Amino acid sequence: MPSPFLREIAQKVTNKERLSAQEGLSLLKIQGESEREGVRALADFVRKNKVGDTVNFASTLYIHPTNLCELNCPFCSYYAKPGWEKAWFLTPDQIEKKILQHYPKGLNEIHIVGGLWRDCDLEYYEEVFARIKKIDPNLHIKALTPVEYDFLANHHGISVEEVLKKMMGFGLGSLPGGGAEILVEEVRKKIAPGKISSDRYLEIHALAHKLGLHSNITMLFGHIETEEDIITHLVKVRELQDITSGFKTFIPLKFGEENNALGKRKSRLKPKDVPLIYAVSRLMLDNFSHLKVLWNYLGVDEAMEILNWGGNDLSSTNFEEKIIAMAGGAKVNMDENTMTSLIRGIGRIPRMVHTGNV
Repeated sequence: MPSPFLREIAQKVTNKERLSAQEGLSLLKIQGESEREGVRALADFVRKNKVGDTVNFASTLYIHPTNLCELNCPFCSYYAKPGWEKAWFLTPDQIEKKILQHYPKGLNEIHIVGGLWRDCDLEYYEEVFARIKKIDPNLHIKALTPVEYDFLANHHGISVEEVLKKMMGFGLGSLPGGGAEILVEEVRKKIAPGKISSDRYLEIHALAHKLGLHSNITMLFGHIETEEDIITHLVKVRELQDITSGFKTFIPLKFGEENNALGKRKSRLKPKDVPLIYAVSRLMLDNFSHLKVLWNYLGVDEAMEILNWGGNDLSSTNFEEKIIAMAGGAKVNMDENTMTSLIRGIGRIPRMVHTGNV
């Protein structure tokens, strides 16, 4: 028998009434199995009503132009400094060859993110995008986080809006959701001290939306954040979506502990109830349609289970993704057939998409 609190939440959800921050926090702190099951069922109910039984996925090639970075965030396993053995920098020619290598696999999306490095400037991206469009004008380019756009604006001495307009002229289709971490300054300053502020991060997404670009947005959890911080993040995202309607997908990211300074400080980490975070995200973000479950962050089995906790997107084939792979993410060869089979195996309907048409 659900508690009076959960019955009250169920009534609000059924009536499509918005949950408050305090209600979201109470849901996030639920522990009993019957109560957790009640939250799961509510999130699954909302998912089914919003998007039905379809599970989206894309065929994506990840391009990481460089892992050289001017920052050295404690949570990051990806960055390198000049002279490090693990450092790399890809020329536009090398990127074109990489795309040609994977193109026969049915790619429909190129996802580009990398370190903050002055050689990756507007001229560099102009050439990279031109080579992508030469291979296939229909390849969707999802590129760079607000942190990278802010860096480019400062590097060139122009506004972020001007940078975005130039990138759109080169062929930019949408923005990925990375770089959000947790949108709470006290936490952000500890795990990503050199990155732009929470407000600046959201401001750049709003600028992109104003220009007609859609974007995704993430939330990194399972490090030093509290449940209260998670709810603050969700409310900030929800408030901007109320204004712009520009976000396509919300993406919770489970922190990868390997090969980074923060992950070595085990006593500081605050592991979270992963399925519950997805379910509460679905319930709090009433103005989002899509909740993405990244199998390479969670492992395939857990990802499939979380599709029953409000998720409706299984990410993508993720060819050559490196950021979570370097932090201990699942190392599985995922292709279109495997993705389709997994989705059908839980009684759902697979749908291949790219960010531009979900």
